[in-house]
Amino acid sequence: MPLFLVRLVHPDEESWKRWVRQHVAWVQEHVAQGVIVASGPSVGTATRQGWLVMRAADESVLRELIATDPFWDAGVIEDLLIVQWDPIFGHLAELSSSPNGIDLSVLP
Repeated sequence: MPLFLVRLVHPDEESWKRWVRQHVAWVQEHVAQGVIVASGPSVGTATRQGWLVMRAADESVLRELIATDPFWDAGVIEDLLIVQWDPIFGHLAELSSSPNGIDLSVLP
């Protein structure tokens, strides 16, 4: 199943504080289901940002899932970035479309 990097930007600190507990419960539920592979905040950014590594059949399915996040309903997400990602190397390589790495003979 494809992986996606998802960035949620939360510039309204008061709204973030009001909804963060419900959002964390939503994240924990989806981690337990295997939909969220990893989640956490950016560090040292001027605006609060959350990052998620998520599994979904495609981007439309992912967007439907994100729409169930309490942050979404409350309007706490001001900017949403979704990028499909293929982790060929490293600790998440087993989730790659090429779990055995890439064939170096095909590289220029």
